[in-house]
Amino acid sequence: MKKYFTAIVIAFSLCGNIACADTDAELRKATAAFYRVYLEVRPSGVPHSRARVKFVPVISRTLEQLLAHAEAAERHYAKVTKRQVPPLAEGDIFTSMFEGAQAYALERCERGMAATTCTVALRHGPPGEKNTVNWTDKVYLVRYNGRWLIDDIEFGGNWQFMHKGHLRDLLRRIIRDGNNELPK
Repeated sequence: MKKYFTAIVIAFSLCGNIACADTDAELRKATAAFYRVYLEVRPSGVPHSRARVKFVPVISRTLEQLLAHAEAAERHYAKVTKRQVPPLAEGDIFTSMFEGAQAYALERCERGMAATTCTVALRHGPPGEKNTVNWTDKVYLVRYNGRWLIDDIEFGGNWQFMHKGHLRDLLRRIIRDGNNELPK
């Protein structure tokens, strides 16, 4: 009986390690899928519905809804300001840098009690060039229907003119500000 119990413990510990390796691979695959779409679409500002639909397979329903509401808020804002002012969000909203990233490299993924994240090294400019900017953002993932999806991004750049905080918070501000603008 003792041998049988030991075999079960060993089997469970091996399965746990395999499951962890599989999860890490799944997280990396999901994060890479998001950045492939990002580099293909290269959105500026809140992506319009035609661009946003390309992100749907790789982002959470919550993030997709926030993007849709932010797009509607931008349209409302443009209408009431008669397009006399810039949009609420200009430039790249998916990375720390206004100009966006041109390349990415996955660093590490972690499953924690509070969040599941992957750290991503991003680059704007040719590698090794003087004006090349390198930084690290963190993506937050959720599991839905057996798949990992991007649910939020934490901006990690450290320069003056950049998004601060999280993508979801930025989208909520766009929604709030765009919908609170009254016709003049």
